[in-house]
Amino acid sequence: MNFGITLPNFGKYADKNEILNIATAAQELGFDSIWVSDHIVIPDTHKGFGDVFYEPIVTLSYLASITKGIKLGSSVIILPYRNPVVLAKMVSTLDQLSGARVILGIGAGWLEKEFQALGVPYSDRGEMTDEFLKVLKTLWTQENPSFNGKYFNFSDIKFLPKPVQKPYPPIWIGGGSDKAIERAATYGDGWHPVGLTPEKLKERLNHLNKLLTNQKKENFTISLRRNLEINNDKTISPDDTLRGSIEKIVKGIKDYKELGVNHLILHFLSGTSEGVLNTMKRFSNEIRTQI
Repeated sequence: MNFGITLPNFGKYADKNEILNIATAAQELGFDSIWVSDHIVIPDTHKGFGDVFYEPIVTLSYLASITKGIKLGSSVIILPYRNPVVLAKMVSTLDQLSGARVILGIGAGWLEKEFQALGVPYSDRGEMTDEFLKVLKTLWTQENPSFNGKYFNFSDIKFLPKPVQKPYPPIWIGGGSDKAIERAATYGDGWHPVGLTPEKLKERLNHLNKLLTNQKKENFTISLRRNLEINNDKTISPDDTLRGSIEKIVKGIKDYKELGVNHLILHFLSGTSEGVLNTMKRFSNEIRTQI
């Protein structure tokens, strides 16, 4: 099982130095990947995100020049917000400059007021996501790309550089709904839900595996993003699978591994940036060694 860690590109500790410190510590401690989240504007009704939100592709590009080897992921890019031709160029450039380290997590989005602020039709987000995925793959794989869709049409163009990873960087589809799972089976190289308990994950995987029987996909990744906190609080709900004692967290990770999770992305709930760094060390020394 591989392990990644989220970076504070948003929220209370969103800061260049905090992002850099945690990213470099993740590399030094042997984590397999680092991850950034995505929102463009934050409606006043959703202040829980904090006021600052660093743009994910730019943040990963900055980190690509500072780190080596560790994978660079998005959890997740909200695809309808972006021109897919421009995004395809940015991702392929990042894959080239980073040395084939990109994992592209994408989602259809859910925050209606943000769609309104960006002038993107909320009701069309699913249809746009599916078409934009086709646009990305067309540009990355065709020597002379052409496309005829509802939202984008192009032909007689060149698109270079192509990504280093072939046929393109892994695409992990975020979301736990039936539609998101169907999109993952149809268009994705992996599925990337957030916060599911082992019981709920098992139920959702039954649906995914039925869909995958009709697809010829090798090395399909099951990824999961979950909060992790080491403490001795006996009142924490059992549904908070990775919050509590070392023993509880180890058991939870083993349960996920047994279900087929290949890549576990951890969001540490440690109160301070120093607490995050300390939890990272404890995870590497006391938890990962038991998996």
